Amino acid sequence: MESADVETLIELLNRHMSGVNARALVGRALRENGLSGMNVTRHELAKSMSTLRRGVDLFVDRRGRESALRDIVLFCDNGEPTPEAFSMKIESEADVGTARNAARRICGLVGASLFCRQKVATIVSELTRNIVLYAQRGTLEILPHGKTKIVIRAVDQGPGIRNLDHILSGKYQSKTGLGRGLSGSKQLADRFDVSTGSAGTQIMVEVVL
Repeated sequence: MESADVETLIELLNRHMSGVNARALVGRALRENGLSGMNVTRHELAKSMSTLRRGVDLFVDRRGRESALRDIVLFCDNGEPTPEAFSMKIESEADVGTARNAARRICGLVGASLFCRQKVATIVSELTRNIVLYAQRGTLEILPHGKTKIVIRAVDQGPGIRNLDHILSGKYQSKTGLGRGLSGSKQLADRFDVSTGSAGTQIMVEVVL
């Protein structure tokens, strides 16, 4: 007989997928993480977050995944505090590594998969390096939103990005690689917004975990 918390999780998942898939996903999450369905608690179920995320990606339509993940996180919350937002001034090449390490640390704290950790770290590296190369200085922020997504914001007061549409199309690449970095970051992101002009550039990227 399954615990009340397991049954509640199955009912919660059934809001976003079929009952058969919900029960199969929870069963797999328990097995993969060495948990017993008879006495497991919601706090212990937090250990299976990576498996549950993969199941949501498989069984839930893209438009409903964020809502499903949010419900799971709220239910399985293990009581650990959400990491604080990270912000730093970008002024030199050395800051690229510092920002990348911060991205990996935050992703680890929110339980992101290895694939998501790599995506976030790559995006942070590219945006930070672009600030150094083209604007000399700026600011980078990494903003965790619970355990469902991470928002990255890069702001500078540089000369702006010319031919932005061409650059983001992936067909343009400068000698220093600006096109590859921005278009690559856009492809990795779930949301990618750019505002640029003579007063500077602001880039906002969202990655769903």
